[in-house]
Amino acid sequence: NALQLNMEDTDISELLTFICEEQIQINSKDTVLQTDITPNIFARVDTFLLARLFINLISNAYQYTTDNGMIKDLLKEDGDNIIFEVKDNGVGISEDALPKIWERFYRVDSSRSNENGSMGLGLSMVKCIAEAHNGKVFANSKLGEGSTFTFILPKASKDV
Repeated sequence: NALQLNMEDTDISELLTFICEEQIQINSKDTVLQTDITPNIFARVDTFLLARLFINLISNAYQYTTDNGMIKDLLKEDGDNIIFEVKDNGVGISEDALPKIWERFYRVDSSRSNENGSMGLGLSMVKCIAEAHNGKVFANSKLGEGSTFTFILPKASKDV
């Protein structure tokens, strides 16, 4: 609740394209990242925080997708909303753990908490950033099949 937003008109399509290209370069796995990014989607957002949201969701997809896996990023407009979706065919999340993933420090598998230095803060940060922009974020997942994370941003985002 203490986020200070620095709102500016941002080409979200360009921002996401840059982040996807960067994620492909820094992730050494043989995972394929496919993108379907509608060009020229603009919104008034905190660019730094929105970039953090994108990076957290995409890097999580890489982290929990096995080698030779597939990640699909989608950005589109739908009515009064901008929709960003990250879908992977990774390990998935059990149905009972799914509601808890947004809690600070929650780890689906606590034995893996230090495997990559992660402490379970990324998804709580994603939720906080989404809500600060009057948006919503949610996840669908099947254990052993993968996960889909969706961020819905109203086109008329909060101007702070």
